[in-house]
Amino acid sequence: MRGSAQHKGLRTEHDDARSRHLALGTSSAITIAVLVAFFGVAVAYLLDDHLSPVRFTAGIVTLLLVYGLQLTHSFGYLSPRLTRRRYWTFGLQALLTYLPFLTFADAWLATPGALAGSALLVLPPRWRWLPFAAIVGSSSLLVLESGVGRGSLGYGTVATTLTGLVVFGLSELTRLVQDAHHTSAELTRMAVEAERLRFSRDLHDLLGMSLTTIAFKSELARRLPPSKHARLHQELTEILETTQRALIDVRAVSQTYRAMSLATEVDTLFATLRNLGVHAQVRGSAGPLPSDIETTLATVLREGVTNMLRHSRVGTCVVRLHREQGAVRLTVTNDGLDDCPAAAFSDARPGSGLNNLRDRVEAVEGRLTAEVTDGKWFSLTAVVPLPAKTAAPRHWLVRPLHPSGRGMHDSATVA
Repeated sequence: MRGSAQHKGLRTEHDDARSRHLALGTSSAITIAVLVAFFGVAVAYLLDDHLSPVRFTAGIVTLLLVYGLQLTHSFGYLSPRLTRRRYWTFGLQALLTYLPFLTFADAWLATPGALAGSALLVLPPRWRWLPFAAIVGSSSLLVLESGVGRGSLGYGTVATTLTGLVVFGLSELTRLVQDAHHTSAELTRMAVEAERLRFSRDLHDLLGMSLTTIAFKSELARRLPPSKHARLHQELTEILETTQRALIDVRAVSQTYRAMSLATEVDTLFATLRNLGVHAQVRGSAGPLPSDIETTLATVLREGVTNMLRHSRVGTCVVRLHREQGAVRLTVTNDGLDDCPAAAFSDARPGSGLNNLRDRVEAVEGRLTAEVTDGKWFSLTAVVPLPAKTAAPRHWLVRPLHPSGRGMHDSATVA
């Protein structure tokens, strides 16, 4: 089923890419087809003037240059080098538009429209409409100067205006489609990077505790004398159970969201610390919590204990959990820093466990702090705001694993 979902995701991604390329190709093809049509109209003007072969050939070559420059303006992303010199290419197109009137007169009346479109594409938006109006007005004067009659004045003015607007509109459409294509590709890349970060973070946070426990127990089992078969069997059984838990976590990493139970994490924590000879206590309660907040606090607890086992010679671990002014506070405190540098718990390294936890806590609008006190106690504290309608605790979140009967009703203790 997972393979089928992965195949479906790849197929969807492929279809999206094909749709983007199809949209860009369609808009580009329409723009090119319109430019070719305008080029054909200009050629028809030359044919109607019955020019000599030499003049006709010169006219065709000049038209090719004019519309070649027009392509560089309409599809600037294809030639960044010419785009950086767009004012020069626009000036050259203006010369090739107006100078041939000296030779071809009314046979050249189809070219100012393309120049009007280039003015809108190349010049700054603030004042590009003024040159556009000037080009349209100049084409009207050229119509009058060519002697084709005043009746053609309105037609020539409208034709030049519409040609410029059509060229500009289709070229802008192609550019917008191109920008949308790049934006979509960038969003896809960012989504992939975010998923890789989530996968890496979840591997670190979910598997760290299990792998640390396996390492400790394997070392303990290796050092047991051959006579302690029962103890060895017990340690290997617990290693197997921890490995199976780690396998479940690996499978859970592939999911977008994995809900975790804070009570379950506490029970697992105490069972692990008890087997490792660590004195552990839990004090306080938070009551029912929203799923995302409970998952975040459970992750903080798991990663805090993992760091504790890795970086200190812990003998005592205290977990405090309580509500305060619309928020829930979780504090994990441990000793054993006498012979371990405090830098081992720092979060300066990018991608470290504490950085991952800080990202998770901030995702639910909370804050995470870490501090060393008295040179040997390390505290990791997460404070997360609660929704306004979250119920207050009516019972303790963690029942005492070994009731002491000494009046400590707000704590559970495991030695």
